[in-house]
Amino acid sequence: MKNISSTIRDQVKAYLTFNYAERRGLMVLVVLIILTEGVNAVLPELIKKEAFDESVFRENVRQFELALSRPDTLKADTTHRNSHIRKQYPNYTPYKKKVRPERPPVMIEINAADSAQLVKLYGIGPSFASRILKYRGMLGGFFSIEQLLEVYGMDSVRYAGIQKNVKADTSFILTIDVNTAEFKTLLHHPYLDYETVKLICNYREYSGPITCSDTLRKVIGYDPMYEKVKHYIEYRVSDIE
Repeated sequence: MKNISSTIRDQVKAYLTFNYAERRGLMVLVVLIILTEGVNAVLPELIKKEAFDESVFRENVRQFELALSRPDTLKADTTHRNSHIRKQYPNYTPYKKKVRPERPPVMIEINAADSAQLVKLYGIGPSFASRILKYRGMLGGFFSIEQLLEVYGMDSVRYAGIQKNVKADTSFILTIDVNTAEFKTLLHHPYLDYETVKLICNYREYSGPITCSDTLRKVIGYDPMYEKVKHYIEYRVSDIE
């Protein structure tokens, strides 16, 4: 038991005893802490803050506001400055903001319009007009002006700028006969993908012609795209009987 207590005492003594280097380090650390706290206590007293005179600032603000309230004085100063500039630069002409004339209101029928008519719309240049015409040709026409949002590069801001100036006459839409059109013709339409066209062609081959929209909807499988496709499909059955 004595050996255990002696061992514990030796370990505690060894843990709490500092050698010469450690004692010197502690003394240096204590001195540094005392010096730091002393500097922090004395430094604010040595630095004198200059008082800010708010009255001068307020007077300058008041003079500036008075100057703004005298438009004639400002106009005279501007005239004097312009005359001084003209003496140095005889060909000088003051900048005048160009006032662009407002475009007259237009209404464009997008299923019959050509490029020259489309560029009259706000934000539509020749390049964008060409995109609209190309997409219209792929579709066969627009049944709704909201389809313009599907044109490559058309964003909501540009669309908002033209939606009040366009309309879509569905009588111009070119339809596709779902019973006689070739596979490639159906696949070329933006709303018909490969799997959908394959279903249509298989149905025609094994079950006969598609006679109505309800049949087409069943063939497509109630695809949400059907609501758009239906505007471009017709069902001429007499031609194949």
